Amino acid sequence: MRQLLRAAETEKPSKLKDLKKYIGTQNNFIGLSVPSLRAVFKTGFSFNHLPPRQQIKIWDHLWKTSRHYEIMSMALSFVSKNLPAFEAADTWEIVKSWATQVDNWAHSDGLSSIYSRLLEKEHELIYTQYKLWNTSSNPWERRQSIVGLLYYSSIKKANMSFEKLQQMVSGLITDENYFVQKGVGWTLREIGNIYPAETLAYLNEQITAIRPPAFTAAIEKLDAANKDRLKQLRKANKKGAR
Repeated sequence: MRQLLRAAETEKPSKLKDLKKYIGTQNNFIGLSVPSLRAVFKTGFSFNHLPPRQQIKIWDHLWKTSRHYEIMSMALSFVSKNLPAFEAADTWEIVKSWATQVDNWAHSDGLSSIYSRLLEKEHELIYTQYKLWNTSSNPWERRQSIVGLLYYSSIKKANMSFEKLQQMVSGLITDENYFVQKGVGWTLREIGNIYPAETLAYLNEQITAIRPPAFTAAIEKLDAANKDRLKQLRKANKKGAR
């Protein structure tokens, strides 16, 4: 923490209230720019000499006890950077509980990146947890159950079946939480990169059920013709329902 505070003293005053609102968090901000945060992380802390297996226990404690946005961000950075050095199942046992401390989209996405990589190595273990999170009362756990499936499809080494992906999305297609809906749209967009025909058919089926934030994100990468057709179909179905 001292390293972060010293670095923050050299920063120009930042619009912390605006940043806090943009991130959407109740955590405290120290006020570091991203380059400064990376520099502090690279310089290291007093426990940096310890083996990664010991360091991750410290970062686990900091994630769970610190209410500073930057500290939690660095915990995510440490795990992401050192993921290849850890056993997937052991890492999962540590970081699966981190979802309960998430209160903003930035940390949620960082955790999804880690979860999606672990999922490739411990599929059944993690997919089973995703199914539980899919019906959780915690919206950030619900979001993890879908965004954590693929994160970005372009970095996946193996593809899950369309049926398993669809099952998780379908459970949240009418979810009322804005960030869950953004996650639905994100995931449908990424599924479409792998299964374009199946995803297009699914969007046709769910054209009236899918919420606006999800719909906008889901069709983002479609070609102009399909994008316009789905927009018109959605519009027509809404008029018909009146």
